[in-house]
Amino acid sequence: MSLFNNEHTILKVRRDPITFLVHIFMFLVLLSLPTLFALVTKLLDYPLPSGDALQLIVKLFGTVYYAYVLLFILYSFFDYFLDIWIVTDKHIVDIQQKALFFRVIAKQEISRIQDVTAEVKGVLPTIFNYGNVYIQTAGTHERFAFRQVPDPYGIVAQILKTLEADRKRSDSA
Repeated sequence: MSLFNNEHTILKVRRDPITFLVHIFMFLVLLSLPTLFALVTKLLDYPLPSGDALQLIVKLFGTVYYAYVLLFILYSFFDYFLDIWIVTDKHIVDIQQKALFFRVIAKQEISRIQDVTAEVKGVLPTIFNYGNVYIQTAGTHERFAFRQVPDPYGIVAQILKTLEADRKRSDSA
């Protein structure tokens, strides 16, 4: 696949799917909170006020609450799915979805890479082998960060191999 003229994609990386499971868990907890509240009040035999106006307010609050929870999961999904990092044989492209309607795309030549570092920090990242990859370049963009990506050490090895091939190609030219 070609991203730019005469370029070939080496890596196309998204966040590890396990990181999205945390958001799904939070979504399920938020969905169950009103049911838990109703169950606790029933178990404690706590008398809730009744009336048509109060039922209307409760329904309105419930609708707004569930709409908020749905927006939360949609935002989390878009943030997860639309963050992507692409490594070609000539460039590194960092595409980050910052908000629902705000995206940042940064591109740097592979020849400007000065340092590549992998970081796996924590119990879950160690168990599931995901972490961060930091790429220091000589450009204006201080540092590229591939966040919560699967197999960060493998990604670093692939980037270093691509960098070495680029330097050999530059030396022979």
